[in-house]
Amino acid sequence: MGNYQGWQSVVGDKAEVCFCLFYDCPESELEKRLLKRGETSGRDDDNIEAVRKRFKTFQEESMPIVSLYKEQGLLREISSVASVDEVWAQTKALFEAM
Repeated sequence: MGNYQGWQSVVGDKAEVCFCLFYDCPESELEKRLLKRGETSGRDDDNIEAVRKRFKTFQEESMPIVSLYKEQGLLREISSVASVDEVWAQTKALFEAM
């Protein structure tokens, strides 16, 4: 919650948060994508252990903020399992509706 608290202390009411955009993707799909990327990226951290550690960190540090925005009715979720074109169309529609 440190990022959220930092935002509140610096920005506070100076900006209106219209919504929080969350791209949802199952861990199994993320693993598959990152391991595939690791075949050509040259990144040392695109291995199963590092990927799982990153996902755990995300769950612990970011999901509480996502949940907070959901409780406030400000969360907009898009499944990122769909095609790139479908995800873009859904994303674009959210912003066009503002």
